[in-house]
Amino acid sequence: MSNASAYMALTVDIFAVLRLYYNPSFSLWTALVLLLSGQLFAYSLAGLSRTLLVLPASMIWPSSLINASLFRTFHEHQPEFDKSINRASISDSKVGPAVESSLWARWRQKGLSGMSRTQFFWICFACSFVWYFVPGYLLQVLSTISLLCLVAPHSHLANLIGDGKQGLGVLSFSLDWSVFSNAFLLSPIATPFWAACNLFVGFVLVFWIALPIAYFNNLWGAASLPLYSANVFTTNSTQYDISRVMRNGVFDAQAYEKYSPLRMSLEFSWVYGIGFAALMSILVHIALYNGKEIIARVRETKTKHDDIHGKLIMQYPSVKAWWYLVMLVASAAAGIAVGVGAHVGVPWWGYILSFAIAIVLIIPVGIIQAVSNRQPGLSLVAELLSGIVLQGIPTGYSILKLYGHGSLAQALSYAQDMKLAHYMKIPPRQVLLYQGIGIVISVVIQTCLFFWLVDHIPDMCRPEGYPWVCRSTNLVYSASIIWNLIGPLKVFGEGSPYSPLLWGFLFGLFLPIPVYFLQRRFPRCTWLKHVYIPVILSGIVGLPPMPPVDFPMWFLFGFIFNFLIHRYWNMWWQKYNFTLSAGLDSGLALSGIFQFLALSQNGIEINWWGNQVDRQCPLSAQPWLTP
Repeated sequence: MSNASAYMALTVDIFAVLRLYYNPSFSLWTALVLLLSGQLFAYSLAGLSRTLLVLPASMIWPSSLINASLFRTFHEHQPEFDKSINRASISDSKVGPAVESSLWARWRQKGLSGMSRTQFFWICFACSFVWYFVPGYLLQVLSTISLLCLVAPHSHLANLIGDGKQGLGVLSFSLDWSVFSNAFLLSPIATPFWAACNLFVGFVLVFWIALPIAYFNNLWGAASLPLYSANVFTTNSTQYDISRVMRNGVFDAQAYEKYSPLRMSLEFSWVYGIGFAALMSILVHIALYNGKEIIARVRETKTKHDDIHGKLIMQYPSVKAWWYLVMLVASAAAGIAVGVGAHVGVPWWGYILSFAIAIVLIIPVGIIQAVSNRQPGLSLVAELLSGIVLQGIPTGYSILKLYGHGSLAQALSYAQDMKLAHYMKIPPRQVLLYQGIGIVISVVIQTCLFFWLVDHIPDMCRPEGYPWVCRSTNLVYSASIIWNLIGPLKVFGEGSPYSPLLWGFLFGLFLPIPVYFLQRRFPRCTWLKHVYIPVILSGIVGLPPMPPVDFPMWFLFGFIFNFLIHRYWNMWWQKYNFTLSAGLDSGLALSGIFQFLALSQNGIEINWWGNQVDRQCPLSAQPWLTP
């Protein structure tokens, strides 16, 4: 219930852009109905996909294992460690049973093996809660420490390479768990190490090798723009002013020709090109690796419960598929009726198109996320289609993003929670009831809170309104300009410096094929079988708005726990690993809430050099070449 109501940042960002930049009269009631329609559509879509995404044992959903470990920690009553692990795992250890036993004996001598999961959780929780006061409030520079900037703070080159927030993040590190476990990459402990390696390889190849080479050689004139930015610019490197190219709320082609073509930072533009490739690679990868399984499961007349969880959950009455189908049709109809009646600016067929996007992609993308804990970039589908069919209508971006991308992302989140309920043996009809209650509560509270914030906080979602800068909202705003106001035909079409990015579609179509045949040709090659092209390509999709320092820190923590400890202290890993992540995440979350309510909300701040984060790398936001 709490998971269903906690994560709706994307859809709220969509309405934020609509209200702040395009339609100040956009009403609360319209937002409530549209958002509720989108969430219920997403939930019904997740319910209809349970047979393929939730019930099969092969659909692991690694993030659900952390919550399952947390609940198990509080509720299981088996204090003896030997009863709570699989002893056969010793034979899987790379160091051998004798060495494993010796290493474990040393841990036992230190008293760690006798500690229950509950005790371990509370220790991690307390440490995380207390420590976050240091990087979160007392000494905020510890959140991102850029060594190159500390050595040469007045060197422009050192700032661009070393800044962990607006540069490349080379030799930057953090002592803040919120950096290790961020909203875009999720917990490093929950991500299988093979998937983390794929992601990090993509990050290194693109962000640390290809990007600096291209930027410092001024590819597409990018060196006259910031290295890392989610904003859009004119050819003179000034912020793009949409009022200069709009008339009566729609795009004015003549004014655009007189004003300026749109320009993006090099990294921001590459995210789209790689996103094109990732999109095609997902479809090809699923066809090659999972096509037969999908077809076989679709043809099954009964759900195949192929593990102990499925066999146990059969004891409860199931949720009928037609329940979800009725909810799907009703929520879609309500969204179309209210959106068209409120004159949002999108024709009825635009809503149908956005619904179709989510329906077509939920199975292939859901399989990728269920096995790798990584959701490939999906927004490009909605963005590309909305830009083609609704070009010049900036509000069209919001609607197709809400239903086409937002509903798809939410459906996958709900499917993940259904898998958690599956692991914990919660009756399916109770899951339906409480997830539905959580959705309704979330829509009402988050929408009303957003409208209240807009009316009461000056300069919200703008640099002048710090700390209410809304990074993800500004990214959505820039995307609405690129895709719907100006349109992909002008931004990526003939004559634009960004037209080569369209080759990403072709590369993504063919890249998984040689990997597939190599894996079949060399089945004993250990590392080759873990190469996952869609995951590699999605390595930088979250950049921006994710700070660059997050990625290497996330991978480092995953390497320590999901490789070193998993390999050499496997028994400790089995007992404590997911409990560690749950404790650190819980302590961080409650510490952040406490700091906001008790300190920030009351204006209690500490103004000293330790909290002047932006002074570490003062030149990183400046372009390499003078415009």
